[in-house]
Amino acid sequence: MFKDLQFSKDFFKKNREAFAKKLSDDSVTFILSSIDKVKNRDTFFKFRQDPNFFYLTGLELKRSVLVILKSGGKTSEIIFRKFLDPTLEKWVGKNIPEKEITAVSGIKDIRDIKDLDDFYRQIFNGAGMNNVFMYNEYIPELIVPTYTHVFASNLRQRFSFINIMPVNVILDGLRVVKDKCEIDMTRRAIDITAAGIDGLLKELKPGMYENECEGILAGYYLKYGSVQPAFQTIAASGEMATVLHYEDNNRKTSKGELILIDTGAEYKNYAADISRTLPVSGRYTPEQKKFYNIVLDASKAVMKNAKPGVKTADLQEITKETLFKGLYDLKMVKEKSDLSKYYYHGVSHFLGIDTHDVGNTQMPLKKGNVITVEPGLYIAEKKIGIRLENDVLITGSGCENLSAHIPIETSEIEDIMNNKKRK
Repeated sequence: MFKDLQFSKDFFKKNREAFAKKLSDDSVTFILSSIDKVKNRDTFFKFRQDPNFFYLTGLELKRSVLVILKSGGKTSEIIFRKFLDPTLEKWVGKNIPEKEITAVSGIKDIRDIKDLDDFYRQIFNGAGMNNVFMYNEYIPELIVPTYTHVFASNLRQRFSFINIMPVNVILDGLRVVKDKCEIDMTRRAIDITAAGIDGLLKELKPGMYENECEGILAGYYLKYGSVQPAFQTIAASGEMATVLHYEDNNRKTSKGELILIDTGAEYKNYAADISRTLPVSGRYTPEQKKFYNIVLDASKAVMKNAKPGVKTADLQEITKETLFKGLYDLKMVKEKSDLSKYYYHGVSHFLGIDTHDVGNTQMPLKKGNVITVEPGLYIAEKKIGIRLENDVLITGSGCENLSAHIPIETSEIEDIMNNKKRK
């Protein structure tokens, strides 16, 4: 096991203070925790805390509400949380003591969520508060409303005079610039991911199923302190690697194929997001190497140019230029528009508590941003898909590749894979 890491003292309290400074006066803000998500009937998916609730409290409480009241320039904070009755405690564990909640979050006013109705009457009917801030969860493909959507809808029905406004710009602006302890958590998630990839390199061979590869990675993640992956691992072999978000992971690998692994451990809610494309037989063919090195060149070009003031759109153009040149030299493309046949996604997204973290891609990068660099080529006619993804910290003058220790050169990968006895 790696040594356990802790957030810096008062980290969550300072996050709330920075957040509250940007709130308008005479307002109340509600930030909701996650709730259990039903898997089937009376069983649930593994709990994962709401990113904003965690960023502002550090708590893993379910069905809870953080309230921040700002009036007369002064701020007060309350946690409304669900208390478990003695019978339920026997099934799911004891209530977290109030002193532990305060020790983690710095919040002293802790109440039963059943008291929310009295609180509403106090601030809306009594104090006449009508400015409400909440985080607007925009999920285009959402069918079932979220806990936050239902909460907001209920408030509007009961108190028609209140004005509910989004607080996304404020929270996103804070979360996108990472504190040192957040970077440490990301580094740890990457280190755990690196252990998993190293283990996979030593076991991968023709005839393995994609889900076996996923299982090897998951085993290392659990072993080294990641309670769950940051997202579902993609293990896409052969022609399946040309499908960007392939999920089945049920294909049997064959000799001479590549397998694209897109995976990441999560540590204390901070994500890693790493892609490597590996030769199932332990050696890349000359043709595979040609395409692989074009993608690798694009990755290096992007990281050379990633720095404060540059936009992710600029990095995308650098990616396209490099990939186009490589394919042009191979006589696979003639015009720049031809590249869309082989490369059809962005090269970067923000990384943090969410794998696809908050951040405005139209704004220049800042020191403290963490982004991915993930160029790729997907050549369906040759059944070759290659993506190489690293996690990068924007520094004062450039960037640091946080995943530089994960093998990426073809020679490195081949050396590791062939230092084992292959059957």
